[in-house]
Amino acid sequence: MENKQLENAFWELQKALKNEEILLNYFQVRQHGQIILDWGRLLQKTRLNTWSVSKSFISVAAGIAMDEGLLALDEKLCDSFPEFLPENPSENLTGLTVKNLLTMTTGLESPLFFTDDKERYVTKDWISYFFSQNFSDAPGERFLYSNFNTYMLACLIERKAGKDLMEYLEEKLFMPLKIDSPDWTRCPMGHIHAANGLYLTIDEFGNFGQMVLDGGVFDGKRIVSEQYLQMAVKNQLPDSWDTKYGFQFWMNPDGKSFRADGKYGQYIIILPEMDMVIAVQSLDSGNVFGKVWEFVEKIKG
Repeated sequence: MENKQLENAFWELQKALKNEEILLNYFQVRQHGQIILDWGRLLQKTRLNTWSVSKSFISVAAGIAMDEGLLALDEKLCDSFPEFLPENPSENLTGLTVKNLLTMTTGLESPLFFTDDKERYVTKDWISYFFSQNFSDAPGERFLYSNFNTYMLACLIERKAGKDLMEYLEEKLFMPLKIDSPDWTRCPMGHIHAANGLYLTIDEFGNFGQMVLDGGVFDGKRIVSEQYLQMAVKNQLPDSWDTKYGFQFWMNPDGKSFRADGKYGQYIIILPEMDMVIAVQSLDSGNVFGKVWEFVEKIKG
């Protein structure tokens, strides 16, 4: 790609965001493994909340656990948490699998509380809370985006690994990606928040995206199997559904690329056809993705 084309498209993006008073913090583009655009509103690259981009990290964590034989897609969640089950649990609850957690198809009637909901601050045991809910649909029949699906997947990985998730991932994920001493918020019982709360720099965003783009390898070291990632970044929901979602990754409008997606404009957009990773850190509830996708269309030519 010509630098002039990239610079012009980025200038137009900045202008469009400014017109809508959308605050952009950092923006980075990598192509063929090299950083070709690196912009920041702040002089220092600081760690910011990734919000739901965290979910894609948990997806990779699940893939690592599967590679090691600790997890399986068809494994039942309830089998690992027998002490939390209600009396006479429904078939919908006992039937939900790891794949249902990954694809947000657990059958929950309600998405339950999110990061800023008041209920979060008065609920201490989130695992018990999850198992006490109503699972109104059979697993796999309906998409319902819930932070609890990701949180329970993280708790399951901890149980299977027999250690804290951060300890499990330090040598397997974070250190190979050059993410030293990562910060991740925790629930009142000490489990990783998982669905959000991971703090990273724009460079650490880009490293993760590069690893996914390269099929699970970063700096010559395999982190997760290519076989798992091929499933994770492919739409796993019925084609007739409006939502296009993989294993905690969203499909992009072109149907050929995908992204990790977080609240207030946090994105790791992966474009395989261009061998490109676009990392974005914003701080706004406006149409950040729409504007960034216009940028993508411009650089595609």
